[in-house]
This record gives sequence, C-alpha cells and structure tokens, in this order.
Amino acid sequence: MRFSALLPVLPPALDAAFSLLDVGCGFADLYGFLLEAGYRNIDYTGIDIMPEFTDHAAARYPEATFVTGDFLRLGPQAGTYDFVLSSGALNLVNEQYPDHYDFVFAMVEQMYQTAAQGVAFNLLSAEGKRHFAHDERFFYCQAERVLEHCRRKAPATELDHGYLSYDFAIRSRWENPTAG
Repeated sequence: MRFSALLPVLPPALDAAFSLLDVGCGFADLYGFLLEAGYRNIDYTGIDIMPEFTDHAAARYPEATFVTGDFLRLGPQAGTYDFVLSSGALNLVNEQYPDHYDFVFAMVEQMYQTAAQGVAFNLLSAEGKRHFAHDERFFYCQAERVLEHCRRKAPATELDHGYLSYDFAIRSRWENPTAG
C-alpha cells in the first residue's frame, strides 16, 4: 500500500520511459513492485547509505544502478532524474539533527532539486502514533506541516492520508522541468 500511494506521481502509461531515483532504496523492493505493476521503461537508480543493502539490490537487479552513500552529501551530483521517490527512508530518527523535521525538510529539498518532473515520499503519521507502542527510533510527522513545506516548492502538491491509518504520502508533480 505504501508503494501504491507513490504511483500517482509517475506517468500513467506503463510503457512510458522515465528515470527514477529511489532514495533509501534498501533491497530495491520499490523497483520490484514497479516491475510487477507493469512498468518496463524505467531507468532506475537506487541510493542507500548501507552497502549491504545496495550490494543485495544489485545482485537482485543487475540491470539497475545502485549507489552507496548519503543522499544529502551526494545530492544532485548523483544526477538529475525525472522522478525521485522515497518510501520509509525518512522514518528513522537521524540523531545528527536535534529536530528531525530539519532532516526531513533537508531530504525533501534535495529530492526536489534532483527531480525534473516529480517527487513522492511517505512518512509515519503523528495521528497514527497511537496504534503503536512508543518507539524512540521512529519519527511521526504532522502531515499538514510537511504538506505546507512542500507546497512552497510545488503548489499542486497532494497529501494522501487515507491508505493506512499510521502513514501518509506526499506527491508533487510539475509540467515545467525547472519548477522542481
């Protein structure tokens, strides 16, 4: 469901060619999901800070490209992509930031700079926190605060808070490649 919530930002035609950067790709499960959904012309790149994740992903999908590193440090130098997606990578508290929103917004800004046509990501919802035992490792965001931040960059940004009670997705798409 989390991956499905990101799809509306992508071209509706399954045979459309596009490049995609998956931030915090893990084992590239998002890429596998897109292939199973019928997308066939994806120039896919996954980036993750954990080398064991990118090594495993590269073994699973040798046709794709994988980069090991910190997205905030590599940033746009990693290349410009039509779309930048991220699922779950912003949920773990980054102890380098006293306020985790600063980390989330830094990542989002980097995603917007790297994307030519659109960005989509998901986060844990503060409204859904009641469904879980309190776990200090995870950050639960105020959806409206993240939406407001993103709309400053892309006014037509959408919030999808209806697919899971503890999660929400943000989707931004623009026609003008310089808008992102």
